[in-house]
Amino acid sequence: MSETDKFVIQKTKNTNRRIVIRTTEELADEIFQIAKENEVSVNTLLVSCIRYALDHR
Repeated sequence: MSETDKFVIQKTKNTNRRIVIRTTEELADEIFQIAKENEVSVNTLLVSCIRYALDHR
């Protein structure tokens, strides 16, 4: 994986559209732990994950 393909959590300025996702307890726990370790909100982490996935599909 090149440096340009590396996943980076990007802090978002404005989020104004709400969506709901359902997941397993285990995945939710992992998401919350990663957000905590990186000192970002769960929302910021998920937006970064989704953006990365869409950019690399």
